[in-house]
Amino acid sequence: MSDMPAKTMKKIGLTGVMGAGKSSVIEILKQKQIPVLDCDAINASLLEKGEEGYTQIIAHFGSGLLDDDGNINKQKMSHEIFKNPLNKTQAEKILHPLIQKRIMQILNDLKKERIVVVEVPLLFEVHWESFFDEVWVVACEEQVLLERLVKYRHVDKEEAKIRLSHQLSQDEKIKRGDVILWNNGNKNDLYQKICAILEK
Repeated sequence: MSDMPAKTMKKIGLTGVMGAGKSSVIEILKQKQIPVLDCDAINASLLEKGEEGYTQIIAHFGSGLLDDDGNINKQKMSHEIFKNPLNKTQAEKILHPLIQKRIMQILNDLKKERIVVVEVPLLFEVHWESFFDEVWVVACEEQVLLERLVKYRHVDKEEAKIRLSHQLSQDEKIKRGDVILWNNGNKNDLYQKICAILEK
């Protein structure tokens, strides 16, 4: 890539229901030397001891979330957040601006790049569409989706369906996406599709 800063960096949000195959897309993007940011990893880093997210979450929810070493216990935090919709909303109000701020800091460091992809599993659910120039949705046939969840998440099909029901439906994500990447298992087809999009 040129050493000159790109005139316009394209920010792409990558999303899709669990089991759709986002990791396969990310693998190909990295092969093509496209930087990929992991929103979940950024969130986790903000909850490390001493970080701004850690400080604000403990200030609001209390030290009952901490383990013996003073770290946030993820199970305790999940229980606290999901037992009450207001708690979930408050946690999102705290963390989402911090995540976006951290993403912008990283994007500034990557300003010479033409394209940067940010993986946001619940992009539509948290209404982050406007943060990106383009949203890519990874999708696959329902049968393939269920088989992947059974195999890799070690749940039966009924549990897989329940987990999927807690997210915006795949059909709805497809309607809202700018680019749809069908990933039914043929990696060569997926590779060719991604290459074609990147060359536009």
